[in-house]
Amino acid sequence: MHFLQLRAVPGVLLLLPLSKAFAQNAAALDSPARFVELLELPWLHWGLLALGLFCLVLLLHVIVLRRKVAERTQHVRTSEQKLSAILDNAGALVFIKDTDCRYQYVNRQAADLMGCAVADIVGKDDTAFFDDATVQAVQANDRRVFASRERIEVEETTVAKHGGEPRVYLAVKVPLFDSQGAVMGVCGYSTDITALRRADESLRLAATIFESQEGMLIAGPDRRILRVNGALLRLTGYADGELLGQNLSQLQSGRSDATFYAEVWNAVAQNGHWAGEMWLERKGGEVYPAWVHIAQVRSAAGEITHYVSTQMDISERKAAEDEIRTLAYYDALTGLPNRRLMSDRLQRSLANSQTGGLGGALLVVDLDNFKDLNDTLGHDTGDELLRQVAERLEQCGRRSDTVARLGGDEFAMLLEGLSTDRAQAARQAEAVARTVLEMLGKVFVLDGRVHHTSCSVGIALYVDAAGSVEELLKRGDLAMYEAKAQGRNTLCFFDLRTQEAVAKRTALEADMREALVQKQFVLHYQAQVEAGGKLVGAEVLVRWRHPVRGWIYPDDFIGIAEATGLIVPLGAWILRSACVELARWAGHPDTEPLTLAVNVSARQFRHIGFVEELLTVLRETGANPARLKLELTESLLLDDAEGAIERMTQVRAHGVRFSLDDFGTGYSSLSYLKRLPLDQLKIDQSFVRDILVNANDAAIARTIVSLAHSMDLRVIAEGVETEEQRALLADFGCHTWQGYLFGRPAAVQEMLAQFSLSSNHELLFKE
Repeated sequence: MHFLQLRAVPGVLLLLPLSKAFAQNAAALDSPARFVELLELPWLHWGLLALGLFCLVLLLHVIVLRRKVAERTQHVRTSEQKLSAILDNAGALVFIKDTDCRYQYVNRQAADLMGCAVADIVGKDDTAFFDDATVQAVQANDRRVFASRERIEVEETTVAKHGGEPRVYLAVKVPLFDSQGAVMGVCGYSTDITALRRADESLRLAATIFESQEGMLIAGPDRRILRVNGALLRLTGYADGELLGQNLSQLQSGRSDATFYAEVWNAVAQNGHWAGEMWLERKGGEVYPAWVHIAQVRSAAGEITHYVSTQMDISERKAAEDEIRTLAYYDALTGLPNRRLMSDRLQRSLANSQTGGLGGALLVVDLDNFKDLNDTLGHDTGDELLRQVAERLEQCGRRSDTVARLGGDEFAMLLEGLSTDRAQAARQAEAVARTVLEMLGKVFVLDGRVHHTSCSVGIALYVDAAGSVEELLKRGDLAMYEAKAQGRNTLCFFDLRTQEAVAKRTALEADMREALVQKQFVLHYQAQVEAGGKLVGAEVLVRWRHPVRGWIYPDDFIGIAEATGLIVPLGAWILRSACVELARWAGHPDTEPLTLAVNVSARQFRHIGFVEELLTVLRETGANPARLKLELTESLLLDDAEGAIERMTQVRAHGVRFSLDDFGTGYSSLSYLKRLPLDQLKIDQSFVRDILVNANDAAIARTIVSLAHSMDLRVIAEGVETEEQRALLADFGCHTWQGYLFGRPAAVQEMLAQFSLSSNHELLFKE
């Protein structure tokens, strides 16, 4: 029974007799006086007093009851606040869902994850807060609880709709039952374990790395080994457990001294780590190169707790480096140092010579006629000769001397520690050079064949090089070329005059390239006449009008043009210019029958586009091919006679004529001569100059004339300077001449004026 009901029972019992008496006399209340009488009755007074006391007691009870209810309400509210504070700070997500997976309660952390206020979450399901994958996974776990009616523990990965990284939670979910025992919902407690999972991944990764192919070990602060991985055991040959407790020095080898290891540990102490190459020793005593890294591990207080070291066998890498170094610095055929290594050693040697007060010399050795051996017996035989030459050269010097192969059949010997006196150093170097000549002059046996060879040796002393490697090598080469020029199989010291000539030659080559661009070359013409002084043609001669040096004649630059290849563009310009002039001559009856002879070098004639370029020039200029005469020398036949004959035949088919210049001074093979489509032979001026006093020259000239007549060729003599020379040549049957007797080479107008002729054209090349 309710508390108020129990307290009201005595009052009700008191009121029962009073109410009964009042009811019995109620009918007599027919007047106010009677009512007053009634009120004055004694029993009524006591009844009213009892009623008042009852009301007072009842009021007191109500006041007390209200106070207790307020106290209990405050207690409940305080308990709820405490519970809410506990749940909000539980470090986990706390939630309650009904069987429709709608939230009935969430704590503050759960609300923060969902990005909403608590009031906005209650009544909604997961689809409002998470992505589809999260919703499917979470609700599947909720249904497992509903179906099994048991507690489950599961990991859940959530991705909030409002963004953020995926988070991993360990969720504990328990079913909630009503009074009938039916499942009415689920209560969940989810702890964020994202960092723990990442730590686990890091540990697994660290464990995987530790057991990688690279040897690893962990040592204590006393440098005693605490743990090693399998790769280190395989690398060092130790069994599992054998290295534990051993000092790190157990793996050291004797290839490095104590100073090296002291420097290593000093670096670790100063920098926290060290990395570099170190020679280590395996269990069986085998020494191997390794790339070692040592690092400190310190505690939060800064104390060293561990050393971690990685080791990697670099034997293969070192072997590869050695092979690369060998390929880069040594000759693959002979095993000798190559030019690069020789240059490096020469640089150090020159520096040491200047600081140490010692002399030295460079010998450049080049085999004579090595190309002939390659061409006749093949490159394999040539390679064998080079190997044997290398072996003999190493026997010619001292152990301190360096022998190198510079390339091809060219070798070098670096002689160090010679006298600082130039004369004494020269004698010492000459002695070695003569030993080289003697050793390489002995018989070689190549593939069972006996072979004889010789060499040319150039010597350059350190004192002549002014400390420059390039200069010393250049001077050695110049001296070697001078030895070849002196007949080969000899030695020659560097001569400063040789270098000056080379420098002059190099400068002239540069000027020639500029001259082609600036059009500094001009053409002069030398008359060609026959009996009676009749002009029948002219030879084109090139001159160079240098802006500083003045006139430069062909003897000074044609050889350079040949050697550098500039003869090809220069010859093309001469040929085109001559054809332009020839076309002009065709416009005047006095000059129309004249021929124009143009010298063509062997290199120009062998150029792949020569025939096509010549025909293009004839077509573009309109020159008559029958009036053009190309003068070739016998050197054309030396390298490619068949190719020369083929080109000459192609050109001859278009009407161009050929004259063989300098006949009798070169190859002079009659077997080839009869196959050449020639029109003329030219007697060289070397036979004409002394034709009156030298019977041999006269006999050669007579023979050339006879040969020309027998082959139905015309003949012309150059270098005719006197009437007596002309008359004798005429007696021999040569009736066309060229030389100073008929005029010096001159500009075209001046040359024609000597014979009272004019081309009636403005000069193409103004002087």
